[in-house]
Formats: sequence, structure tokens, C-alpha cells
Amino acid sequence: MLWLLFATALPAQISAPPEPLREFRGAWVATVRGIDFPSEPGASAAKQQVELRGIIEKADMLRLNALILQVRPMGDAFYKSDIEPWSPWLTGEMGKAPQPLWDPLEFAIKEAHARGIEVHAWFNPFRALNGNKYKPGGRHVSIEHPGWVTRYDEDLWMDPGEPGVRERAKAVMFDVLRRYDVDGIHMDDYFYPYPVKKNGVWLEFDDDRTWKKYRNAAGGLDRKAWRRENVDNFVREVYEGIKKEKPWVRFGISPFGLWRPGFPVGTGRGALDPFDAIAADSLKWLQSGWCDYLAPQLYWPIKPDNLSYTALFDWWLKQNTAQRHIWPGMASQKVLIDRQPFEILRQIGVTRERAQSMPPGHIHWNVTALMKNQGTLAELMKLRVYQQFALPPGASWLGSEIPLKPELVLRDGKARWSFADPRFEGLMKWWFVQSYEKGQWSGLRLLPMAEKTFAPAKDCMSIAIRAISLSGLAGEPAMVRVR
Repeated sequence: MLWLLFATALPAQISAPPEPLREFRGAWVATVRGIDFPSEPGASAAKQQVELRGIIEKADMLRLNALILQVRPMGDAFYKSDIEPWSPWLTGEMGKAPQPLWDPLEFAIKEAHARGIEVHAWFNPFRALNGNKYKPGGRHVSIEHPGWVTRYDEDLWMDPGEPGVRERAKAVMFDVLRRYDVDGIHMDDYFYPYPVKKNGVWLEFDDDRTWKKYRNAAGGLDRKAWRRENVDNFVREVYEGIKKEKPWVRFGISPFGLWRPGFPVGTGRGALDPFDAIAADSLKWLQSGWCDYLAPQLYWPIKPDNLSYTALFDWWLKQNTAQRHIWPGMASQKVLIDRQPFEILRQIGVTRERAQSMPPGHIHWNVTALMKNQGTLAELMKLRVYQQFALPPGASWLGSEIPLKPELVLRDGKARWSFADPRFEGLMKWWFVQSYEKGQWSGLRLLPMAEKTFAPAKDCMSIAIRAISLSGLAGEPAMVRVR
């Protein structure tokens, strides 16, 4: 049948497509205080859905491939949970369900995956309330376990030294992991609270109860080391729990950009020491392999040298003995405040220049800077650094099997494909579409596994389809001549 063209019919003058371009292009979507979403707590479901879809569509237009959506900003939930209450930042009242009922995490996953964009669920493990705007309600931790929380300045904080606090945070994360098709589980830099000074005096975090309990049980660490141990054990157990349930789901952490002042030598003078101040030993987490990607918040410009994006990124790369991905966070929201948009473009260039030692990637803080095209940043990125579609880098330690080549045909003007054995589809994550146009191949998009057809553009000469594994590895392409 002349209308049925198989991949073997591809003429010799069209070469095989190149390997997919790889780069992690992410943006944080913060929900606490409505920083990025929603703009109006308690607004109608329809209005909030339009707003969230707009964020996803903007990411698609810019050729981002990952959104990191904050789903637990303060012991609450931006999804339907039997453990914690609905977030007041969504509905205007903690514990009040949206009316009509909708699930922002479920919605985001469906809309993003339809566009080939990953969704990483972002959790704050120990913050209980941010400010005094909203009162606790429903099954909030401060209601169910008032002894587990303590006030620090204007916020309410869960005590990481309380085993029940850590277990609850893990239960929340693993619940989302089991019930939702998330691509990643993500934590930021909030562990113990950042120090606050009032009237010239540093406020003390009140964890006396759990500290005394530890000492009475013959614990031998000093207080700061004990706090770090609490956080270290939590990070390790989260990582192990994720790999036990869904090994392919990535665990990412975005700590403060410095491990400690003085690392590397001559940098960080006068900066916070997160190792002591917030009990964050991010170097240990990286070198122990307790994360799949580390996103140190390198919110400083390339110059001056004391706090330099480039110097700190290079230092992190040298510490990466476990060979995990390091994709720094960038302060895109500071464009036109203390930097020009070209600073962000140069920082993206820095990560690409080191591609031989690290598959490139970066995360924008925050998505609002891109939505507003702050300082024409979004426009410049699409024109100068995001000209081509890119896939997130694969993680071979999460699974090293290479996907099979699909069977591909052209029928009724559309490319159609599948595996000979459909059971293999359950082991895959995406289809990757490449098109040969105007004498060259270009990557077009990722498609969910359920989609197995594609209508080529009028200038397309050939289509190639690859399967992408759960760990992000690409299989051999099947190719078919279009015209």
C-alpha cells in the first residue's frame, strides 16, 4: 500500500537524527503569600485555573521543561489531602475546600504533561505558619499536635527535633508520591528557621523540650550538631522512601547557595553560615547521594568575587563526588533591581560552558519574573538561549535500560507509532518528536505516552520518534519519510 511508509523507507540523503538536546530549564512557582500563584486566595476555581494554565502556557512558550510547584507552604495542601488541611493561600481560609472542588496539583500535572513539561512537587517540611494573616484550621499540625510547634518571630515552626514532625512530613510527601504522577519531589532551603534579630538581639529557636529529651537519653552531640543530625536523617529517609516507592522520581533540594563561608577560599565574607545557622549540611547530602539534583540558590551576580555565581558553581561541581546533577537557582526576579537581564543569560551560559562535567540546567526564581517579562528577560531568553527545545538530562543511576525502538508509520497524513509489545509503555515516560525541515533536524516536543500520533508541518520532510525512559534515557529513533 503506497500510503503506508515504514521507517526503513527513509532515503539515504536524510541522515539519522542527532541525540536530543539536554538541559534542565525550570522555574519555581511559589504559593506562599501568593508570590506566584494564586493572585487572589478564594477566587473562583475557574479564575484560578485560568491563572495556573497561563503559567504553564508561558513555560511552554519559553521552552521550559520543568515547573517546581509549591504544594505544602506551611503544613497545608494545594491538593486533596487526608493528612493536612487545604491551604488558605488557595481558598482564603485554612481547611476550607475550594468551591467547586478542584485539585491544583492534579490540574497542573495534567496541563503540564500535555505540553511535555515536568512537575516537581515542592514541600516546606518544617514551616507551620507564615505570618499572622491566617489562623490554623482543619487537621493542621498546630491543632493536632500543639506541642510539636513553636513560634519564632512572626512564624510558627515545627520542631525538627520531634520525631513525629519528621514522620508527618515524610508521610505527606510519600502520600503525594503515591497518588500523583509527579516527576520530582522538591525541598527548598528552609530547615531550621533563618536567624532573626530583634532590638539588636538574635532570637533563639525554642527546641528546649526535644533537646533535653535527647540529652536525657545520653545523646552526645552538641546542640548544633544534633540539629544537623535531625535534618540529615530526614533528608536521607526522604530519599530512601522515594526510591523504595517510585525509584525514577527525582528528589531535588535547593539549599542556600553557600555551604559555608570560606568555601571556596576567599568567598562568602560576611555571609550567613547555613551549616550552623539553619542546620543545613548540603555538602553532605550531595556527597552522600541523598538527592538526584542539587539546586544551590546562587542568587548573586557573576561579579564581584566574594559572592560570585561562577566561583560558587565551580566549587559545587568540584564537590560532586556522587555524580548527581547540580542545577543552580538564579535570581531572575532581581532583573532591573540590581542586575540587567543579560546577567541571567550569561549565567545560563556559564552552566552550558561546563557541560562536559555537568549536563546543564538551571532554575529561575521565580516564574513571575518570566510571566511579567521583567526587563524583557523572557523575550531575550527565547530569542537567545531557548531557541531550541531541550529535554531534561537523563539520570542513569535511576535506571540504565535503554528504551526499545517503536514501530512508526505514516498514515492519513499523520505519523503513528507504538511498541510491538504495548507492555513496554509502562516502563517509559515520554515520546520525543524530531522533525527534518529545511535541511536539518530539530527537536519539537515531548508527548505523553498515551499520545501516539503527530501531524507534521507542511515543510517537514521526515519525522523521528524516540521513547524516553522513566529515568530520562533516550532510545533509538524510528524514522519515516513524510514527503
